[in-house]
Amino acid sequence: MKALAVFFQRALLWSVAALVSAGAAAETLRGLILTSPGVYHNYALQTPTLAAGIAEHFDIHFDVSLAETARWKNTDYGTGYDVLIYNLCMADETDAALIHNMRRQTDVLGVPAVVLHCSMHSFRNTDLWWPMYGLQTRAHEPETALLQEPVGDHPILTGIPTNWTLAADELYRNLAFKGQPLLTSQALDGSIQVTAWLYEEGGARVFGTTLGHSDSSIADAAYQRLVANGILYVTGNLGPDGLPPVALAPVSSPDGVIDHLGAPEGVRFLGAEGQSCAYRRMAMAVAPCYLACSLHPFKWNAAADACRQDCQSRLPGNASLITACMPDNG
Repeated sequence: MKALAVFFQRALLWSVAALVSAGAAAETLRGLILTSPGVYHNYALQTPTLAAGIAEHFDIHFDVSLAETARWKNTDYGTGYDVLIYNLCMADETDAALIHNMRRQTDVLGVPAVVLHCSMHSFRNTDLWWPMYGLQTRAHEPETALLQEPVGDHPILTGIPTNWTLAADELYRNLAFKGQPLLTSQALDGSIQVTAWLYEEGGARVFGTTLGHSDSSIADAAYQRLVANGILYVTGNLGPDGLPPVALAPVSSPDGVIDHLGAPEGVRFLGAEGQSCAYRRMAMAVAPCYLACSLHPFKWNAAADACRQDCQSRLPGNASLITACMPDNG
């Protein structure tokens, strides 16, 4: 009788545990998107497009943190979120304390992360950022169509078509890599560059992809599925069949999946108009220099190339472009 009582007691505990687990799984996932005003990328369009596309695959809501560097530097902003999605561009930034606290959210606090496109070029003049996600890169090839080649078979690649080609994207050149490759592309020189991968540091999973430059890439259904699968995997919710648990089935409509947008006072997305303003200012800064290099009677071939490369130093920094081209300021 005692053995029977113990059996029923354990069965009851298992049942309660199963119900608790099912209840937890049924909770909507919470993601925080960290992003930038957008000089080289139209984050004003890309942020809601990607959020809605992800939400078509499972139940998730997002908050957006726009250029809140003080928050990123001084708070545990990952607390309360199931995943952190980095889709930002801070190439010129070198603040070690900022990088340290951003890494702390995943390396120490264990919040899973998804790192997209120009996030890999953020802080690129330091060696402090890339060890969190496992791929180092500082440059990319010209925008072009990119054919993706799968590496092995992984649930994250579920729903990604054979011969998947992004119509207009940038191939990031790999300098160092220490993850599990999922997708690759061939560079202009024939070398193979990793474009999507998994990495684990400090006990938390990280999914990364260097893809996602153009608006068309962000709107691509396969790209949205790839990022959605990456989120599910790093949060422990992607089954071997490449699907989320039933309790995380997507809502009937992905509209309204962004709950809150936080930004410092006066900071907004640049949008397409602000981007055009930034491009005009960059062109005005370097065009005379480029022209002088091309017309110089004693600068040919390599010398002319070196001259034009030196013109790049005249480009205004991202911070000044954002200030000048912020809506209502440009």
